[in-house]
Amino acid sequence: MASITLEGVTKVYPNGFEAVHGLDLHISDGEFMVVVGPSGCGKTSVLRMIAGLEDITAGTIRVGDQVVNDVAPRDRDIAMVFQSYALYPQMTVAQNIGFALRMKKMPKHEIEQRVKEAAAVLGISDWLDRKPTQLSGGQRQRVAMGRAIVREPSAFLMDEPLSNLDAKLRVQMRAEVARVQKRIGVATLYVTHDQIEAMTLGHRVAVLRDGVLQQCDTPQALYDHPTNVFVAGFIGSPAMNLFEAGISAEFGSLSLGSQRIALSSDAIRRHPGLRRYGGKEVVVGIRPEDLHASSGGSFTSVITGEVELVEALGAELLVHFSTDARVVQSASSERTSGEEEPRMPASGSTADCVARIEPGHPVRTGDQFKFSVSPDRFEFFDPTSGVAILD
Repeated sequence: MASITLEGVTKVYPNGFEAVHGLDLHISDGEFMVVVGPSGCGKTSVLRMIAGLEDITAGTIRVGDQVVNDVAPRDRDIAMVFQSYALYPQMTVAQNIGFALRMKKMPKHEIEQRVKEAAAVLGISDWLDRKPTQLSGGQRQRVAMGRAIVREPSAFLMDEPLSNLDAKLRVQMRAEVARVQKRIGVATLYVTHDQIEAMTLGHRVAVLRDGVLQQCDTPQALYDHPTNVFVAGFIGSPAMNLFEAGISAEFGSLSLGSQRIALSSDAIRRHPGLRRYGGKEVVVGIRPEDLHASSGGSFTSVITGEVELVEALGAELLVHFSTDARVVQSASSERTSGEEEPRMPASGSTADCVARIEPGHPVRTGDQFKFSVSPDRFEFFDPTSGVAILD
């Protein structure tokens, strides 16, 4: 059992591309850490450097108290589960699971015992005599996990292990992965581009963008208090709505296009830094579930939008709508060389806003629909840097 620590880790490839920049990250013994980000953000490079499959350009990697920068992959006591199952088709499940132990010349009785124990943890004891071709995708992934578990490593690395499975099986296997990790209790680094996987699996989640760590916190803290516009737009499904807005000089209201929303004293207390933005522009973030079908109630502010699309999902309606407020689009994964600070995404069209409301409301495409909002639930960001406005 061991922790994993990265200090100022940087990876620059021979062509000059900087995949990871000055990454500091600590995964405690027994912790399930998920690294998430869009394609090309450097998350797999991070995992491969920890495994020893990629050399680091700068920084230090520790497994427990040992610096492993120059330690061969086989000597790092780390097990890795890949996106592809990489099972030997001519071997049985038991032979696949025990393969690494046979390479270490372990006694046969010890190999059999470890294979049985790993199979019991994963619930695959009845499959030990089968060949991989006789198994489903989910079953093969369990075997691949068994091959890692049987080594009893100090830490686990998982590189998008569920991405080849269908949607229903991914949900089942997420629960299986979490159960197994909790039972074996070793530091685990799990890489994915799927933020739903990240939010449901991770004790903590590290969000990467262009090789730079944007925020590392618990899933709920990421959702409730994103540190910048990128994290706000990346975490959450549907994503947070991000609008260009203006704060009135006396801090009494917020303008979204031609619409005005009363700005409560509670909102100012939660974001005291807003006092620097009187009479200026900000970016406002509103979660889809904080837009309610207007019915009078206790809400004092309303946003009116033209309905573009209604998705009826049974337990909820996702209402896509447009207003005349400018929407901040999701960020591109491209960056200029050496950039460290989060960049503001470009302003876009007036569409692509989403509200999550209860089913049963009579809403149709083309309607002018009113959404009640509470400014106490808003998040505010600087329009230049994209950083959250707090103190």
